[in-house]
Amino acid sequence: MSYKHLQSVKVYTGDLEVGMFVSALDKPWEKSAFLLQGFALQDLLDVEAVKNECKHVYVDFRSEAQLKKHRFKTTVSKTYKEKVFNQSQIDNFDLKEHTKTARRVTRGSSKVVKSVLDKVMLGEDFDSYSVKSAVKNMVREVLTNEEAMLMMIMMKNKDGRIAQHSLNVSILSIGFARFLGFSETQIEEIGIGAMLHDIGKVKVDEKLLNMEDKLSDEQMHDLCKHPQYSYEILQKKSDLPAAAVDIAVCHHERLGGQGYPRGLKAEQISKRVRIVSIIDAFESLTSDQAHRKAFSVVEAYKVLMQGKGNRFDEHLVLKLIEWRGIYPAGTIVEMQNGEVGIVVSGNRKGNKLKPKVLLILNEEKKKRKQRLVDLSFIQTDAESKPYTIYKAYESEAFGVSVSQYLEEGLIIAPTR
Repeated sequence: MSYKHLQSVKVYTGDLEVGMFVSALDKPWEKSAFLLQGFALQDLLDVEAVKNECKHVYVDFRSEAQLKKHRFKTTVSKTYKEKVFNQSQIDNFDLKEHTKTARRVTRGSSKVVKSVLDKVMLGEDFDSYSVKSAVKNMVREVLTNEEAMLMMIMMKNKDGRIAQHSLNVSILSIGFARFLGFSETQIEEIGIGAMLHDIGKVKVDEKLLNMEDKLSDEQMHDLCKHPQYSYEILQKKSDLPAAAVDIAVCHHERLGGQGYPRGLKAEQISKRVRIVSIIDAFESLTSDQAHRKAFSVVEAYKVLMQGKGNRFDEHLVLKLIEWRGIYPAGTIVEMQNGEVGIVVSGNRKGNKLKPKVLLILNEEKKKRKQRLVDLSFIQTDAESKPYTIYKAYESEAFGVSVSQYLEEGLIIAPTR
């Protein structure tokens, strides 16, 4: 594709959009990680890669209309600021109230997961109805308030890593299945399978699950038995959907046939299993493990993309990126001016690069009066500069506990 540009314009990386052509950086090309000197931003990962390298770049605009559109979005006039404020003014925003039902549903589901795992560990039968009921409640909440429900994966769970991981994978799988257009019944089946996908791990030596060192071949062999254990547990439950059992047993199968326990190949792996396989890997990558710290969302995307085709369904990986975006709800972000906030949700325009952010720390990383800004509109800081995101961070960055904010709740005054 050729880019006949009108002129090269300095653009802060927080204002970059997919489709723009980057012609120069704020540093010499040889000091960057980019191989090409000049390239188009093909997707959100390209945008994030540039943001990680630079604070501003130079963009070649191909038409007068494109340039005017960019300047309209990034030039702040008093009249336009007033217009934008009227459009984006948000009534008192109570984060605790916003997530009230989601927290109640999540706590109830967490208790169910913990109960199921405890009973299986003791060799007792568990109540399938409670699992199906918990998942049904989560599906209903995702259908009515998805962003609030997805923020629940940031909550700290004291019931153990298997329980928290199982719950998180279920929530994410439900949201992803909804995004992909599955029916409510199908979403519930996926949610049940996701909730029970690691039930067999209670039969694995706990030391293996918490080892900080690399597992030996023998230890890895023992760990890889957990899907078979899941089958032995779940095949006795005739009231569970067959699709849910299939998910629990096959979520470690890989398209190239190198997975376990059966070494299935692409044509033998259902779409529902492929969904939970990707979500299982994504949730594990973005969570702290015994042997490593959590990956950022972008780093996790890169790992999944490296496994596309051979390990994971490429189409579904791309759909996951499209659905979750670079800044999912609950992400801690630093703004260009140094302020820090928590992503609360996407925005009404669906622009994944410009979410709603709850600002909680000032430029000096000290607590400030909370303010909710919708980055899809032009909203400005104390120096009348538009707010844009500089970088995303892992949980607990800058001493910020997203879980604490969700638990305590905050009353946010209207933006000014």
